[in-house]
Amino acid sequence: MRGRRCAQHVGGMPWRGNWERRTGTARAIPVLLVTAALAAAAVLAPREREIWPGLAWSLRPAASAKPTNSPAADLFDGERGDSSATGGLLSRRLGLLRGFSAVAALVSAPAPTLAMSRSAEERQAASIFRDATPAVVSIARGLRPGERRPRQSADESGLPVPVGSGFLWDTRHVVTNYHVVKGISNNELMLILSDSGASSDAEAPQRDVVRGELLGADPATDIAVVRLVDVEVGKDSLKRMRAKPLPHGDSTLLEVGQTVFAIGNPFGLEHSMSKGIVSGIARTLDIGERPIRGCIQTDASINPGNSGGPLLDSQGNVVGVNTAILSGTGTFSGVGLAIPISTVTRTVEAIIKQGFVRRVFLGITAAPDEVSEALQVPGVIVMAVVPGSPAELAGVKAMRKGSLGDVVTAIDGETVRAGKDFFRLLDKKAPGDVVEVRVQRALRGVDEGVEELTFKAELT
Repeated sequence: MRGRRCAQHVGGMPWRGNWERRTGTARAIPVLLVTAALAAAAVLAPREREIWPGLAWSLRPAASAKPTNSPAADLFDGERGDSSATGGLLSRRLGLLRGFSAVAALVSAPAPTLAMSRSAEERQAASIFRDATPAVVSIARGLRPGERRPRQSADESGLPVPVGSGFLWDTRHVVTNYHVVKGISNNELMLILSDSGASSDAEAPQRDVVRGELLGADPATDIAVVRLVDVEVGKDSLKRMRAKPLPHGDSTLLEVGQTVFAIGNPFGLEHSMSKGIVSGIARTLDIGERPIRGCIQTDASINPGNSGGPLLDSQGNVVGVNTAILSGTGTFSGVGLAIPISTVTRTVEAIIKQGFVRRVFLGITAAPDEVSEALQVPGVIVMAVVPGSPAELAGVKAMRKGSLGDVVTAIDGETVRAGKDFFRLLDKKAPGDVVEVRVQRALRGVDEGVEELTFKAELT
């Protein structure tokens, strides 16, 4: 009956055996909790201030916290020989309570947020940065004889602020923009190698400065190749910086919306990375006599100092060389342009092989498109003809004494409406090719009269 009453009291269990099993489990729970509490209290007590300064639990109150000149002091010290049994019991109970409190704090305390808790996309971006940055070079100009470095032009290391960026093409050559190295002599050209990815937050990046010399350049594509002067010193520096040539991607396969990363030294801040997408393809960049076609448009931040740095795809492959921005203020406004790696590869390989880029030569100097538009002339106006050139030998006439020269309207049957069409068609040709050039020529003495002529010229 007693067992039945107990069973009914605890929940109306009909069998004594079930009650015993339950009570056995119930009796074991307090023992486990007490054991855990005592263990936690014993562990946390000596190190409470080392682990969590805010955790004020221990098996005994701190000595400085005791009421020293009070009879109550003995109640807190169960180890003292003159303490009462009541004091010892109270001390043990307080210890148990503090142990339970410590266990509760451990269970309920939120787990600290780990700095390495990153998304897969963030880990990918960080990996691209670590792998690529050792191969990204800072282009700088050394001091000229008698020149003093302005204080604001150098960082804490004493090195000059980079004027642009570049990247390793192979173990001896660096690719950059022509406008970055234009005006810098070989005696002044400096390449700064650094390994930002291997340095901790508290350490400055490892840096090496090596001399470079301009191997060749192509103003038409704004590409230049710099060669390391001392091969052995350069190899040692590359090894120390863990620098390896960057892999090349395929810019012809790019699609609008793809993720890209721009790495460089904007405003002298070396090894900065920005992320964006491909905003457009097949853009035309007019920065010289010949427009650069097929450029990549991106919204990844590109600012002064980024020029010459690589534009990478999501696999870390170079798909372009950051070159220009379209802005009315000189700073980034959302439209950056990069020269596609397909164009860069052809130019760089020609420079490394022969020191220059050989293009077909016709001998025509084209007038700016604005002149043709103002005169409402459909085609490219011949402003000058180089003496002895294929164009002169074929009979092409230039502007003279205020009279309009020939207007090129087609090459090999393909229409020429502007300068970009003219250069695009010529770039398809090779030296020795014979092309048909169709022009319109104004007739003298006849108002608004023109005649169409076709010349054959062998390109050189």
